[in-house]
Amino acid sequence: MRRGRLVLFGAATLIGAAAIGVVAWQREPPRTEAAIIDAPVFPDITPRLAAAERIEVRRHDGTVTLERRDGAWGIAERSHYPARAERVREVFTGLAELRLIEERTGNPDLFSRLGLEDVTVAGGTSQLLTVTDAQGATIAELIVGRRRIPTPGHQPAAIYVRRPGESRTYLAEGALRLDTDPMLWVEREVLDIKRQRVARVTARRAGAEPVTVVRADPAAEHAAVAEPPDDFKPEQHKVDDLPRALEWFSFNDVRPAAELASAEETGEASLVTFDGLSLTIRVVKADDKRWAIVSASWAEPAAPPPENPPEQLRTPEAAREEAERLAQRLAPWAFQIADWKADVLTYRLEDLRAAPESPS
Repeated sequence: MRRGRLVLFGAATLIGAAAIGVVAWQREPPRTEAAIIDAPVFPDITPRLAAAERIEVRRHDGTVTLERRDGAWGIAERSHYPARAERVREVFTGLAELRLIEERTGNPDLFSRLGLEDVTVAGGTSQLLTVTDAQGATIAELIVGRRRIPTPGHQPAAIYVRRPGESRTYLAEGALRLDTDPMLWVEREVLDIKRQRVARVTARRAGAEPVTVVRADPAAEHAAVAEPPDDFKPEQHKVDDLPRALEWFSFNDVRPAAELASAEETGEASLVTFDGLSLTIRVVKADDKRWAIVSASWAEPAAPPPENPPEQLRTPEAAREEAERLAQRLAPWAFQIADWKADVLTYRLEDLRAAPESPS
């Protein structure tokens, strides 16, 4: 009897141990320290990146694709609008310098904690970077996860990474800034015409009479409405809005101007500088947004430059070259601008009138 009980107890013990073993096998094995590595993620990749023709960054909710044509990188999702060359160099430098330093989890259930789940997972934060050459051959492919923030004097910048199709994850030293928003790959400021350069601006809103404001000379503090009505009292800060309307002029989206050939015209602004640059900004409406279409030209200034011109003023020769560059770079495109900026560019005379004083 006693022997039978011992046999049953031994069998139960073996079954329990086996069950514990299965559970332990299914879990991530405990570690007392991380497996230390010191190796590049992509050995000898620099010469191969010289042949790169396509960069794709994917997330579960979007994709951005950069393509190289005639040596210049552009955004495929924005009709090949030019990408910032420094952003592309930043990605390539990041890939070349990225080094594996620690091996991390191989349990797929834990990938999301590191931001390394598959990019098809809804709500995930992982990004899949793929770089290919002209023949479509893969130069580099990597799932990029969360960043480890550097601390002064201690840990350097690092990110969690995983190779597609593999279950092992790593902490890699280095930086690799990726975005699936196309606008984060472009230079969004397309003009910066300082008010000191501006001699005259004429604004016209569809259905209204045009209004012109002038500045007497480059050093003038304020602009003035040209030929105002006798009863007109200006709101000075609004009058001054027009000469500075193209300072730090940026956009929220971009598309080919040809796509908006039949869009609703809402007005335009024409700006002339003391050094001869002329800019016309047509404002059109499409998809409940307002878009600016810019044309540039140059003409001999009406008056010679002052003896001591402000630093913002250019020589006529430099202004002519600027006009040629702007015409080539901006004319093919329509830029989606903020509503308040579109309002300024299409001011009416009534918009510049001061509010009547309330009786005391």
